[in-house]
Amino acid sequence: MKESIRVALVQPKPYPSFDDPKNLGHALQLVERVRGEKPDVICFPECFPFQGEEALADVARQYQAYVIAGLAELEGNNLYNTATLFDRNGNLLGRQRKRNLGVLERQNLNMTAGDGIYRAFSTDFGKIGLAVCIDFWGNPEAGKQFAAQGVEIVFNICLFPVLRGHWITGSLTRAFDHFLCVVGTNTADYNALFGGRRIHHHGGDSFVMQPPRMLDKEDFRRWIRSLDNLEHWVTERLDELEQVHTAEVNLGVVRRFRDAFRERFGFRV
Repeated sequence: MKESIRVALVQPKPYPSFDDPKNLGHALQLVERVRGEKPDVICFPECFPFQGEEALADVARQYQAYVIAGLAELEGNNLYNTATLFDRNGNLLGRQRKRNLGVLERQNLNMTAGDGIYRAFSTDFGKIGLAVCIDFWGNPEAGKQFAAQGVEIVFNICLFPVLRGHWITGSLTRAFDHFLCVVGTNTADYNALFGGRRIHHHGGDSFVMQPPRMLDKEDFRRWIRSLDNLEHWVTERLDELEQVHTAEVNLGVVRRFRDAFRERFGFRV
């Protein structure tokens, strides 16, 4: 199993309407920027590109990468805000429906809340968790469920009209509680359009956070004794502009030291 993976964080500036089909074309253009970089995962933010499963499955096949996208899922009369996952062959591996919907989703998009069950997905590099926005950083339940299933990395796709400043703090808390890696993607700064009304979305700050590299148990003990804050867990943090950034995420540290970490601090899943 791979010690580390390469993740492409896509931080787009969307067109104002979520369901604008041009967002899909823009997503495909942005992905071209990582051609040749051999990402293991390509991760878009919440509600982007909103539609286009076939095209995104083709991206996964072309790049031989897992693709995570913010898509609307229609089942019967219910519309769900989901993180949707495709495997390297373009197969639909699964969806995670958002549980905690904001007023814009409920009143303007008429979305339905998910069931609050957070599932681990098995990949060729380990177990991953998907969570949409506040479901992860704003509530403890998703992290607990992921940890109980042995998830090593969580992909937290987001979109922020407010509260972006709480994102890093909340995510660091979940990462520390469960000793795991977190990749967070947001849109770039832009104005969304809801029923003719423009809503400013505070863009940027997509990130990678992960425990520091440690080689052996003595290295782990030295780290524990010197632990004062978690700022160094944030290894990548983007600005507010549109961009695509590829980063390395080390999963080996989680596998080697998670049990020792839990024992040291008395954490239980």
